[in-house]
Amino acid sequence: MIEMFRKLTKNRPYDYQKKAMELIYENRSLIVRAPTGSGKTEIALIPFIYGVNDCLPPQLIYSLPTRTLVESIGERAVKYASFKKLRVVIHHGKKATSSLFEEDIIVTTIDQTAGAYLSVPLSMPKRWGNIFVGGVASALTVFDEVHTLHPEKGLQTTIAMAMQSAKLGFPSIIMSATLPDVFIRTTKERIEKNGGKVEIIDVEDESEIKSRKNRKIEVVNRTDEVLTADAIKREVKDNPKLAVVVNTVERAQKLYQELKEKIDRSVILLHSRFLEEDRNSKEKAIEEIFGKGGRSEGIVISTQVIEVGMDISSPVVLSEVAPIDSLIQRAGRCARWGGKGEFHVFGLPKDARNPYAPYLKELVESTISEINRMGTFTLDWQTEVELVNKILSNHFEYFLDSTIFWRRLGELSRAVYEGSKPAVEQNVREVFSCDVTLHEDPTSLNPEDVLALPRLRVDAWVLRGKFKRLMELDAKIYRIAENPVLDDCENKYVLERVRDSEDIIPFELYVLSGVCYSPEIGLVFDENAPNAIKSFEPAKRGDNAERSIEFRIERETWVEHARKTLHVLDCYLLPRYHYTIEKFAEYFGFDFDEFISYIRCITSLHDLGKLNVYWQEKVGWGGKEPLAHSNSDVKGLPPHATVSARALQPYLESVFDDEDLFKAFYLAVAHHHAPWAREYRKYRLIPNFDQFVGEVWDVPKDLIIDRDLSGRLDFTYLDIVDENEAYRLYGLLSKLIRISDRLATGGIGYESLFFA
Repeated sequence: MIEMFRKLTKNRPYDYQKKAMELIYENRSLIVRAPTGSGKTEIALIPFIYGVNDCLPPQLIYSLPTRTLVESIGERAVKYASFKKLRVVIHHGKKATSSLFEEDIIVTTIDQTAGAYLSVPLSMPKRWGNIFVGGVASALTVFDEVHTLHPEKGLQTTIAMAMQSAKLGFPSIIMSATLPDVFIRTTKERIEKNGGKVEIIDVEDESEIKSRKNRKIEVVNRTDEVLTADAIKREVKDNPKLAVVVNTVERAQKLYQELKEKIDRSVILLHSRFLEEDRNSKEKAIEEIFGKGGRSEGIVISTQVIEVGMDISSPVVLSEVAPIDSLIQRAGRCARWGGKGEFHVFGLPKDARNPYAPYLKELVESTISEINRMGTFTLDWQTEVELVNKILSNHFEYFLDSTIFWRRLGELSRAVYEGSKPAVEQNVREVFSCDVTLHEDPTSLNPEDVLALPRLRVDAWVLRGKFKRLMELDAKIYRIAENPVLDDCENKYVLERVRDSEDIIPFELYVLSGVCYSPEIGLVFDENAPNAIKSFEPAKRGDNAERSIEFRIERETWVEHARKTLHVLDCYLLPRYHYTIEKFAEYFGFDFDEFISYIRCITSLHDLGKLNVYWQEKVGWGGKEPLAHSNSDVKGLPPHATVSARALQPYLESVFDDEDLFKAFYLAVAHHHAPWAREYRKYRLIPNFDQFVGEVWDVPKDLIIDRDLSGRLDFTYLDIVDENEAYRLYGLLSKLIRISDRLATGGIGYESLFFA
């Protein structure tokens, strides 16, 4: 593994990297605290590439807080994974490229991972939810830059996923440069108390890290000053390359416009309210100046979006004061690759309605107090750790209370039960966002065209706070909503005028008329801006269309399809998930081969409900060999998946004494088309059904319920808290059945999954 590290990175691993990789290879979970720019990413990627499906799971899911980070880490993952020809996908809200979470390495945002784990994929149809569970539930999971997550929401959700993985022997890695001791200690105790194994990797000496060995950052205390365009202009005289970081979009935009009038230099503005293509071009321009080998001069004004994900460096950074963890991340962009740098910390404007936004006043003031106490000082690794412990310990300790953790687990359970995307978001982020688009006359568009307009993401409370200003501008706000009288109207969606600020809520799409967007400065809640755009153009149909597989569904007997499905399982999926199945078999106390036989059983009989007389008559059976598919596109077939589970219930109950284990197998069959299916219709299996079942699997006839009236399944879901191990197994089983069924039905190869 060390040799592979050298081949892929062209460097020898640091001592902490070597220790971490050895522990991961031994299947241990880790909590890693290491300086910015010290190679944390490699300690997750390289052991996985070396030990995939041997001593480590068959998949790695690498979760990050921002899309920028996902793109950056994703590129590195592609480079390393090509060494063993592993599949890598970059997946986030603006680039949802993994249709089933089946790739070897998935680099994604934390909310996408949470949605997948909770059976509610945020960027894919909900009906595929349990396939996604099967990915996250049995992968090597990595949670990087966790300090950026909300301590009551995203951080608790991360701990829950890592804790529950570790118990089953699926390793997780939690990483950051700015974790206080209390978080590390409490999280380790929580994981171990739940039956997992976890080790702490804490870099004590930064001198071994090449980029930090000869790096000296001087923190200049200017908290009694406000960061203004004039202050920046004075610094530019001696520092032609300069990075400026402020805390809000409005202040960044204002500072940028004021500075442009005062100096004749290239200035780039970056924040979260740009369209994706504009933001990408700005990030590229910033990297051309501040990246390795970049140009000698340039100025960037940014919000906290620059803190993580961009591999850039400036000899001088001017920053508004923020909580210490944010300041350390910003300082990580100062003399990033060594040498001397200056990090100036300014105070906050007194005239702002909430000068501390978007942070907590207490954390900002505690940071100011410590900086004032220290004056001008050198920021090395030891000082960073000391400051984080001193300022953040009480804050983290409060949120690490077990009551808050168990409350979060309850919310996760509720999200699974409801199948709600907003409920997923509420378990990850404190910022409740909504989508915003622009058009001067949206009522002239079809609702489908409104949905095709480019979008920006904005904090719903920020938009609500701008309502009065927008009304003063005579602007109009519309919300696109599902049509409540769909039967009487051809449009699935309608536009509703928003007339009160209280009607602006998270997770909705709003159309603004009377404000503008500028590729130079972003979304502006005003009538004017440089090169203002007041209406976005709908994307051309097909521009963002997903590639799809054309299935060749042909007439096929029930027995033929069952055998084909079993063949796909045996040839592709059982070998791929050997490690995972072995872990589940071991946990539930089964011999591996015996456990495999039960998986093969439910896969071969997943369509038992199609032997229903009513289903066969509808599909054109004719009283002879029962069918699984016909040549014609038959509409209105009775649901069969829940019937399959109901009919198999006595047999599965006879096999499994453990009720949770029974439910995992039972629900995997019941949900192989719809994860929230809870009822079955009246059915009666065809005469001699046992003859056809016997050609596929040996199940005693008296252990199959051959007829029943309509009813509700005895079990409808698994609780993610109290039945977590069974819930994860259910996800894996669902994935195995559904992918096997899909490939057998379409007559297509396994590789086609990655182009769907």
